[in-house]
Amino acid sequence: MDNQDQRGHGSRPENSGGAAAERRVGDRLRTLITGRVYFNSTRSSLDCQIRNLSADGACLKGQGVADVPDRFRLEIPSRNRIYSCHVRWRVGDMIGVYFEQPQASKRPESDSLIERVGELEYENRALRRKIVELSEKLAEFGVSTKGF
Repeated sequence: MDNQDQRGHGSRPENSGGAAAERRVGDRLRTLITGRVYFNSTRSSLDCQIRNLSADGACLKGQGVADVPDRFRLEIPSRNRIYSCHVRWRVGDMIGVYFEQPQASKRPESDSLIERVGELEYENRALRRKIVELSEKLAEFGVSTKGF
């Protein structure tokens, strides 16, 4: 039996390992990895914690995470990965997702030029954020990045 959250979104797997656990293809590993959710054609994003992870899905937690659209992209910078996700269940500030394209890399295959341009623009924004982040860290140590 599926459990609906208070907004009526999706189903939540039972912790007891019943039928919901049997639907999982692979084992999930507990993690505390930082991720970033992108939606609205990558114009909107928010940070999240990845509480568990497998080759085919994850559990995400964070402020506003439960309100993201049913389909979005998840970036895991520490693993250099981007996943196309589909929400399976929503409860409180947590969601369970499965990956539509497991183990997608930073350069996913594209069927059209427009899609590829969108992916490259996304990667460009992610790299620019990383440059700003690293520049701020260097500034903390008194290193100037003006010559870079």
